[in-house]
Amino acid sequence: MKERNTDETFFREIMSKSRLDVPFPDFDDNVMRLIEKRLLKKGSISRDIKLSWAFFVIGSTFGIIVSIILPKLQESVLGIPLDKFTIPFLIIFSFLFVTQIDSLINFYKKKT
Repeated sequence: MKERNTDETFFREIMSKSRLDVPFPDFDDNVMRLIEKRLLKKGSISRDIKLSWAFFVIGSTFGIIVSIILPKLQESVLGIPLDKFTIPFLIIFSFLFVTQIDSLINFYKKKT
C-alpha cells in the first residue's frame, strides 16, 4: 500500500513539473485555427492539382488534334500555307507538353 502511495506522489510530482505555461490565454484557439487553415489550404491545393491535370489533358488533346489536322489543311494565312506551320507547332507543342508534365508530376510528388 505504501509503495502505491509513493508511486502516486512520484507521478503527481512529475506531472506538476511538466505543466506548460502558455504565453497568452488564447494560445489553444490560435493553434487550432492554424490547423484548420492548413487543412483547408491542403484541400484547396488538392482541388487545384486535380483541376491542373484536367486542363493539361484537355490542352494536350487539343494540341494533338491540331497537330493531326494542320498538315491536311490546304489554306494559307498571309500567303503562307498552313502545312508550313506544322513543324514549328510540333516543336512548341512538344516542348510545352514535356515541361508541363514535368512540373505537374514534381508538384504532385511534393504535395503527397
